[in-house]
Amino acid sequence: MKNRNFFIGATTLTVLSVIWILLTPTIFPRVEGAAQSTAAHPGFTAPDFTLSTPQDQTLSLADFRGQPVLVFFWASWCSVCKATMPGLQAVYQDYQDKGFELLAINTTYQDTLSTAINYYNTQGYSFPFLMDESGSVSKDYQLHALPTSVMIDPQGTITDVIIGSGMSEGFLRSLLDNMLAERE
Repeated sequence: MKNRNFFIGATTLTVLSVIWILLTPTIFPRVEGAAQSTAAHPGFTAPDFTLSTPQDQTLSLADFRGQPVLVFFWASWCSVCKATMPGLQAVYQDYQDKGFELLAINTTYQDTLSTAINYYNTQGYSFPFLMDESGSVSKDYQLHALPTSVMIDPQGTITDVIIGSGMSEGFLRSLLDNMLAERE
């Protein structure tokens, strides 16, 4: 009797498993574009983008191929972003002549552009301020929190993704020193 109950249970489980496997694509359809995810992950090529500055200048990530680039996503309402940016400016001033570029992408689709421009201008930052007005670049980089810093090596490969306050002045200097030493 025990063998018969085991056989019925095993057969039922097998049939249910086959039904589940066959119905899964119908119940959970594939998300369009999922196989072409461009999320920013260390070791992968950084998704390219082209954005405008408040002065209507257009810049692309591809313009800086051959240089180390920090892509810094920020918003004017983000206190951690504001606390991080002065240190980034200091590094930018010291490393810009060595080929380093910092692209500060304002998440304009979730910010007030006039407030962002006013903040940037009153602080005297000299690194490029780009506007992600549609949120497309934030989507490509699968942005979930601010600030998010994406370090890209001269070959266009992402070396680090830092979410939150981890991109300090000292940490960025260390990354750049190592990256620039490898080029020499």
